[in-house]
Amino acid sequence: MAATSATLDTVAALAGVSRQTVSNALHHPDRLKAATRDRVLDAVRRSGYRPSLPARQLATRRAHAIAVRADPQQDGISGLVLDTFFHGLAEAGHDNGLRVVLYPAQATQEEEVALVDDLLHSRAADAVVLTATSATDERPTYLAATGQTFCAFGRPWGHADAPHDWVDVDGAAGTTLAVNHALERGCRRIAFLGWPDDGATGADRRRGWAEALDAAGVPGPRREDAAVNFAEGAEAAARRLLDLPAGERPDAIVCVSDTLAFGAHRAAATSPAAGDPPLVIGFDATPVARALGLPSVAQPIREAAHACLDLLVPRLAGEDPPARGVLLAPSLALPSH
Repeated sequence: MAATSATLDTVAALAGVSRQTVSNALHHPDRLKAATRDRVLDAVRRSGYRPSLPARQLATRRAHAIAVRADPQQDGISGLVLDTFFHGLAEAGHDNGLRVVLYPAQATQEEEVALVDDLLHSRAADAVVLTATSATDERPTYLAATGQTFCAFGRPWGHADAPHDWVDVDGAAGTTLAVNHALERGCRRIAFLGWPDDGATGADRRRGWAEALDAAGVPGPRREDAAVNFAEGAEAAARRLLDLPAGERPDAIVCVSDTLAFGAHRAAATSPAAGDPPLVIGFDATPVARALGLPSVAQPIREAAHACLDLLVPRLAGEDPPARGVLLAPSLALPSH
């Protein structure tokens, strides 16, 4: 059926509900039972119905849009994670009658909150999803203080006294999975290749590595190195680990990202050191890790995007629930060969 021919009445007839129920499914999904809402949204998709955005904006004085920052892609590997998040956010937004508006990254946090302020006050967007949270992140504090509607994809590192809605993936649980896999493979000198200390995501993943080794009773010394999120620096850092004396040379390297795992894989493949190359385990389960046959921690990114919308939708409907944090569990993706 052509999208231009479908109306609210078309959807109502297809779903076997009233016109008001269709409207509630699109604008106030919390008012409906899950089964009814899902039936209506399925009818919306099958009919090709598209609500008139200008009419909705005039009726509700809302943009029916969520803003999120489009970070410049630093590499072609781990940058795919944020792309997946954008797709999940757009998908979840569509299911709730919301668009996703991307805004460009700014040089400073102050410039970013000024841009977000403009988007929200000009009604170009109704809420914002923050990404790349850090221990020095003041954006949530500012947005909360000014009464803006937002959710963070990332924990409130260092700001536990200022609660707000957030969704994150348990990075420590992910690196614990990686260490346990290496232990099951018979590895005992399990090194960590991380980012320079950030007090946030990277530190959380490093904690999982260290605690998993403690829990398994693996003796020291613990070997680790760090590099920014580029394969060239990771390769150099991995070579430093592989140049250690034979009794200290790692037989596995747990990496904080697939970008660093790619660098470690290249270093291991060309290392002149005697013996088998170390097991390299990545983080993000990107196509690059799969192509190289590397185990890698998989984050439920699509689910994280949907969880962000689940937290925002009640607030956009005028509700004021207590701030919530949602911590999702990762899994370990193993090579198929």
